[in-house]
Amino acid sequence: MNIYYMNNTLYVNLNDYLDDMNANTLKSRVFGILDDYDIENIVLNIISNNKDNYLIDDFIKEYHKRYNGNLLIKWFDLI
Repeated sequence: MNIYYMNNTLYVNLNDYLDDMNANTLKSRVFGILDDYDIENIVLNIISNNKDNYLIDDFIKEYHKRYNGNLLIKWFDLI
């Protein structure tokens, strides 16, 4: 997982297999940054073949409960 900030947007590149541990790490790191800084735009780039992952759905739901910013999810298939 790589996280960087550029042009008023927080970018999160997730190329790890998403299991419970990695999902908790994702939430902890991203939500921790959002709690400390006023960031409105987030782009989550997911590199995976599994687009029906309930852990991403949980992340999205929790994000919208806690924050009012813009969240963009981009899926990239593995070859």
